[in-house]
Amino acid sequence: MITVIGGTYREIDYDEISIDIFGSGFRGVKFLLENNTIVDFRTSGNQDTLLFLQENKKVYKNLSFHCQDYNEIITFKYCFSLDQPTIYPSLLNISKTEEINVQAENIIAFGMLESDFNLSGKKIVYDPQTSIKPNKFSDIGNAEELVYIVNMKEAQSLASSYDLEDIKSFFFNEEKASAFIIKNGPYGATLYYDSKEIKIPSYLTKNVNKIGSGDIFTSSFGYYWIQKGLSFEESALNASKSTAFYCDKKVFVDVSQLDQFEYIEFDKKELTDKQVYLASPFFAISELILIDKIRSAFLEFGIKVFSPFHDIGLGDDTTIAKKDLEGIENSDIIFCVFDNLDSGTLVESGYSLAKGKKIIGYHRTCEESKLLMLKPGDLQIFSNLTTSIYQTIWNL
Repeated sequence: MITVIGGTYREIDYDEISIDIFGSGFRGVKFLLENNTIVDFRTSGNQDTLLFLQENKKVYKNLSFHCQDYNEIITFKYCFSLDQPTIYPSLLNISKTEEINVQAENIIAFGMLESDFNLSGKKIVYDPQTSIKPNKFSDIGNAEELVYIVNMKEAQSLASSYDLEDIKSFFFNEEKASAFIIKNGPYGATLYYDSKEIKIPSYLTKNVNKIGSGDIFTSSFGYYWIQKGLSFEESALNASKSTAFYCDKKVFVDVSQLDQFEYIEFDKKELTDKQVYLASPFFAISELILIDKIRSAFLEFGIKVFSPFHDIGLGDDTTIAKKDLEGIENSDIIFCVFDNLDSGTLVESGYSLAKGKKIIGYHRTCEESKLLMLKPGDLQIFSNLTTSIYQTIWNL
C-alpha cells in the first residue's frame, strides 16, 4: 500500500477548453489506482470534494481516503499550461486546515496550499510543489529513505543557493536524502544519488498535455521505486516514459510491462543561441496579451525570441517591414499565430517559406484550407498552444 498526501483541486484550462477535478494529490492517486496499487489518500476539501472522492471509491476498490474539512475547493485557471495559473481564492486568502499527520510505511507527498502535514515513514517521495517558501522535508517529517523530486527553481529556493554543489550538499547533507531529481521540462531531468549524476531523457510526443505532467512523474517514480522495487535509475527512466504517455494521450501506463515503447528521445541540443521569430497580429488587446504570454513562455526555455512588437515597436511602416524581414532571416524557426488570418502574418509566413525556414503554426479558428500555399514548406500546424510551443523547441 502507498499513502498519498496532496491536494484535490479544480483545474480550468482554456487551451483544452476543459474543467476537471484533479490536483497533484488526486492525479498521483489516479496513476496508482490505474496500476492496481492499494492507495490511502489524505487530502482536504469541501462537500463537493468529498462527493467526488466517494464516487471514485465506487470505481476503485483499492481506494481509501480521509478528507480534511475545508470551506471550498481551490481552483487553478490556466490560459494555457505554460502560463502561470490564476488561483481562486488568491494565495493571501487561503486559510489553513488542521495539520495532517501521517505515519505509514510508504508515502508519496505533494505540497498543499491549504494544509500542512507531518510525515513519518520508511520510503517517502516528496514533491514540495512550489518555489515560494517551500517546506523542507526535515521540518515536516522523517524517513528511512527519502527522495526529493523538484524543479530547478524549487531546488534553488530550498537550498538558498544557485550553485549546484551547494544544492547537492543541501539535499544529501542537510536533508539526508537518498536521492533527488531535478525536473527540467522538455529537456528531461537529472537524477542525483551516490555521487552519481544520471541524465533522464524526455520524449517527443505528438501532443503535450502539460498540466499535471510533473505530478505523473512524481507518482510514477514512487510507484516504480516503492511498489515495483526498482532502482532509482530504473524508476526515473520509467517515470519519464510514463509521463510521455500521459502528455500525449492522458493515460496512466506502467511502462515496465511494455515490450515496446513508441516515443523517441529528445536529443537535447544547446539552444541558448537559437532564435524563434514570432509572427502574429498585435492590434487588439487580446492579441497583445497572447503574444506577450507566448514570448514569455519561449524565454523561460532559455532561447532568444524576436517579436516585432517587443523588439521593433511602432514607427515608419517601411522601416518596420525591413526589420521584420531581417528578423526572419536571422531566426532559426518561425512561430506563426494564424487566427484571423492577419495579412502581415501571412506575408511573414510566406517570406519564411521562400527562405526555407521551419514554420510552426498555431490557430484555433481558421480553416487550414486557407493556408494551402504554405503546405509545400516545412510547416506543422497545431490547435493546442502548449503543444505548438513544445514542438517549436523540439524542432530547433
